Amino acid sequence: MANEDKNILEVRNLTTKFRFGEKVLIAVNDVSIEINEKEIVGIVGESGCGKSMTAFSVLGIVPHPGEANSRGIIFKGRNLLKKSHKQMRKIRGCGISLVYQDPLSSLNPSFNIYWHLGEVLKAHRPNLTKKEKYHLIIDSLKKVRILNPEEKVLQYPHQFSGGMRQRVVLAMALILNSSLVIADEPTTALDVTTQKEIFNLIEKLKEELSISFIIISHDLYLIGERCDRVYVMYSGQIVESGSSTDIFNDPFHPYTKGLLDSIPKLDPNIDEHELDTIKGEVQNLIDLPKGCFFSNRCKLADKVCKSTRQELKKVGKGRMVRCWKVKN
Repeated sequence: MANEDKNILEVRNLTTKFRFGEKVLIAVNDVSIEINEKEIVGIVGESGCGKSMTAFSVLGIVPHPGEANSRGIIFKGRNLLKKSHKQMRKIRGCGISLVYQDPLSSLNPSFNIYWHLGEVLKAHRPNLTKKEKYHLIIDSLKKVRILNPEEKVLQYPHQFSGGMRQRVVLAMALILNSSLVIADEPTTALDVTTQKEIFNLIEKLKEELSISFIIISHDLYLIGERCDRVYVMYSGQIVESGSSTDIFNDPFHPYTKGLLDSIPKLDPNIDEHELDTIKGEVQNLIDLPKGCFFSNRCKLADKVCKSTRQELKKVGKGRMVRCWKVKN
């Protein structure tokens, strides 16, 4: 673990379960993560691996019939597990903000941009004057580099491009000066150029406003290129973590290697016609195996892997991995 004085968020042994009669689905399985001040941290993995549910658990918005348990969710020195629902409502938006995956679904097409940002202020700072409210809304749009905000604020979501809509939801997340922003697939459905612009903006906001970001994505290449550190998730577990440079250049876990190998390569020296894939199916989270969750898809798996679970272990400075085949 890093120096706790620098941690803005520390999640200790988080487990999130959904009960369906006698069956239990474990969506997040003993996950521990930490986010430092002014840091961009990526959580990467296939769809359904528990990335978004980890974020929902931290914020206390796990949908029914889910329940989250943890040894502690420490945000800026305060244990969120000890907060009431009313206190958590204040923290959501004022301390930690969540940017959902599809900005268009987060914006009501019947209302203009001013209304959307005004609703955030209405919920958290209802005593503002109209003038104060207007200035905060315009300033938040300026922070995310929306030109002519006085004009744009009167427009509607359908009049904005995908990248502009993403800037609007980022402005909504920043309007109350949150210290931590969780962005769930912030570049989904955006073209490559716009993806780059959004990540450039995130990096500038981190420096200018001293904000930390958690970026949730299935794209390991994008995460590796833009984040300071990375957590790789599989079937609800963290299987590897470390600096983005280390993980991208020297992955330890077979799943991480498989994700990297499945990235298309524009190399004229590689004479391959088929894209590498991770064969097999993801484990059923209601009926988890006794051993490694990845053992049914791993080429290196043996009897030990299939019969005994491996704990997340330290394998170098800042590196953690959950694999029997990786030595300390």
